[in-house]
Amino acid sequence: MATLSEVGIAGIGNGILMPKLKNRWRVRFIGIGSSNSGNDLSLQATNISRPNLSFEEVQLHRYNSVAYVAGKHSWEPCSFTVEDDVTNKASKVVGEQLEKQQRLIGATGPWLNTEATASTYKFGAVLDMLDGNETVTESWKLEGCYLSSVDWGEGDYSASEASTIGLTIRFDHARQVLGTQVSGTAIGGLINN
Repeated sequence: MATLSEVGIAGIGNGILMPKLKNRWRVRFIGIGSSNSGNDLSLQATNISRPNLSFEEVQLHRYNSVAYVAGKHSWEPCSFTVEDDVTNKASKVVGEQLEKQQRLIGATGPWLNTEATASTYKFGAVLDMLDGNETVTESWKLEGCYLSSVDWGEGDYSASEASTIGLTIRFDHARQVLGTQVSGTAIGGLINN
C-alpha cells in the first residue's frame, strides 16, 4: 500500500497539496448601487468567473521569418450569477446600478442621460478564494467595474429551481494578491512503523 510520502512525480517531488476548491469563495462590492447595498448582492451569489487575461499578438516580420511579441493586454468580462430573492434585494441593487450607469426610467433626472464621467457609476469588486474557514488564499481586486449586461432569467411552470439574474461585469483592471500564510508540506504527516 502506498503512503502519502510515496505519491508524487518522479524527479519532481512527493506528496499532495490541497487544491483551492471552487465552492470556497466570496465576492464583495464597493460602490455598487446605492450606499451599503453591495452585501445584499453578495449574499445571493451562486457563481462567478475568475478574471481571464489575453494579449494581442504582434507579428514582427523579418527577412525570412516571423517572431511574436506581446501587444496590449485586455481583461475578459466576469460572469456572475445571483439568486433573485423574494424580498427583491438583489434585483434592487442591480436596478440601482443600472440607473447609475444610465437613467433608464427617468426616476432621478432626464431620461436616458449618462453621467459626465464613468467614475461616477463605476464600482469595485473583490473576489476572495477561501480555505474553508476565514483565511483568504487568493484575492482578485477588480477596478473600474460596470454591468455590461443583465439577464433577468425566465419563468417556467415546469421548473422548481430558484430564479437567477445573470450579470456580466466589465472591468478596467484586475490585481491578484496571493495569501502569504503557508502551513504544512506537500508530504503531510508521515506514519513511522
